[in-house]
Amino acid sequence: MGDLIKNLPETGFGEYEFYPSGEGCELYLYNNVSFELFSAFCEKLNCNYVLVNENTIENNCFKFYKASSFILCLGYYGCDNTVRLVIDNRSDFPSFEPKPYKRTDKTVFWQFEVDHSLIDCGMCYILQTASGAFFIIDSSHTYSVNDCERIHNFLRARTPEGEKIRIAGWFFSHGHEDHIAQFISYLNFYCHDTVIDNLYFNLVSMDHRDGADWMESHRGYYKLFFDAIKNHPEIPVTRLHTGQTFYVDNLKIDVLCSHEDVFPGDNSNYNDSSVVLMLTAENTKILIPGDAGHEESYILENRYPEYLKADIVQSAHHGHFGTTEDFYRLVNGRVVLFPVTQIMFDGDYDRYPANKVAIDLADEYHIASNGTVEIELPYKKGNVKVYPDETFESFKGVYDLWSYTYTAEYKQKLYKEYLDRGGRPLDEYKDGF
Repeated sequence: MGDLIKNLPETGFGEYEFYPSGEGCELYLYNNVSFELFSAFCEKLNCNYVLVNENTIENNCFKFYKASSFILCLGYYGCDNTVRLVIDNRSDFPSFEPKPYKRTDKTVFWQFEVDHSLIDCGMCYILQTASGAFFIIDSSHTYSVNDCERIHNFLRARTPEGEKIRIAGWFFSHGHEDHIAQFISYLNFYCHDTVIDNLYFNLVSMDHRDGADWMESHRGYYKLFFDAIKNHPEIPVTRLHTGQTFYVDNLKIDVLCSHEDVFPGDNSNYNDSSVVLMLTAENTKILIPGDAGHEESYILENRYPEYLKADIVQSAHHGHFGTTEDFYRLVNGRVVLFPVTQIMFDGDYDRYPANKVAIDLADEYHIASNGTVEIELPYKKGNVKVYPDETFESFKGVYDLWSYTYTAEYKQKLYKEYLDRGGRPLDEYKDGF
């Protein structure tokens, strides 16, 4: 416990609280530290380690050092005068500086319509960079049974014939199966046609002190996820830490929060282990909170009251119990994207006032089950395209799996709206409900 700190000079910060952040990674939290004391410690580090990058996001200062056998991520948080020191001996830094690329395409952002025939959750966002490569956020659920193929077909259709699909980065907000499952399948079936430059994540350990109530299925999908990655050692993996700003082609990415920031708070809500990103491209800011809940929301609100302002925001935790009303007031997004079905959106709208706050502030909002949403960047009101609706609920399948029931009138209403959005008629509903 706390072995890696022995490699560093004396901090002078006083006592610390220790957090085992993951395999080969440790976090040390110091309270009541002045910025002058933080700066003095950094001067000590400058004598023995390589300062790779330094960064300031609002009233927070970050420095990143490299040693022979580990990296050091150091953050000073002005809102509460704390220092979080992360020592990681299993990962390397992302690309802190933009790399040259050839601009061949427009920059486009999609909210991908996951297959919701049998499942009401899941999330996949795809961004095509100016070089024509892709940056993908999460994937979708095991029960989105066709999505491995659908994601591949989507990327294939936007890649020149004769070239392999290039995924410049695939990011995972957290380890729930509706976010990682179809990626596992993608690795199994489509690596022959795809080059993946890097995987990015910081998944919380399954032996976390607050993990007693986490579902056992989480552990199973963790194993499948990491086994799949181990079977592809050619794909680099980067564990992300708060304060890192890195680049993928013309995409600038800020890491704003992770499970490392929730400590010493309560992380029994697994969703509060989400890595929160701010993406910027073509003067458009896109905020991705994943499934972040209230614990991470309070952290984000306190640390980044100005920087959270974004043009496009993904609704946290699919519009269920996620970030707070104040969070959306600070974001003040012009577009709100809900990675959820129309059915769940209808059920949650009155239950969670944060959704109404986000929508009232926005110019427009879009629900993922109603068709893939395309936003060419920079975002301008009126330039959002919604594709024809591709998938629709199998009400019998939903009942068999989840015992959800709906009135015939509600089913008919949903089906009519699906057809109005360009969906293909389905034989199972030709005789009505």
